[in-house]
Amino acid sequence: MKRTLLAGALLIAGASVTASAADLTLYGRQDFRGRELRANDTIVNLAHSSFNDRASSAVIRDGVWQLCENARFRGHCVTLGPGEYPTLRAMGLDNSVSSAREVRDWSRDNRWGREGHGARAVIYSSPEFRGDRFVVEGNFVPNLANSGFNDRAQSLRVEGGTWMFCSDANLHGQCRTFGPGSYAELPRALDNRLSSGRRVG
Repeated sequence: MKRTLLAGALLIAGASVTASAADLTLYGRQDFRGRELRANDTIVNLAHSSFNDRASSAVIRDGVWQLCENARFRGHCVTLGPGEYPTLRAMGLDNSVSSAREVRDWSRDNRWGREGHGARAVIYSSPEFRGDRFVVEGNFVPNLANSGFNDRAQSLRVEGGTWMFCSDANLHGQCRTFGPGSYAELPRALDNRLSSGRRVG
């Protein structure tokens, strides 16, 4: 049964209303199946919607959204631009989204598109996109051993394309797929363990 969040129903007191063009839909199962919850405003706590820790996939039609595992935008958070995300598992958010908010109006700020210039990913040596960075611009990085960045990545931005990163060289070990977006922390399987990657879409 489709549920629509009314404007302002779950806003933090004093917070400004986000742009009405923003459009996020969460689905209770992977591949956009199951129950739906659509939002065009900030969701402080999904516990009040009976959809807490239920989302397994998402579609963003407008805006750039931050999805977080805890209420009030705490815990592990991922920032996603417009697109279809058939699974939230690679982001570490499968069945764990508890709050969401628009953090940038896509229609007025196309910075993500300008940064992308095609397929590109940037990995960082510290969480929250801090520390040293390494830009992945080719379609395949078989081994980071000679880059000075092997087993150092702790956060990631995917500016274009869909990428698979793995804990061992030549796409072996634990692998996770990431669509366009900002990942302030890597999942445990890849945190300080990332050794190879390739563009998959």
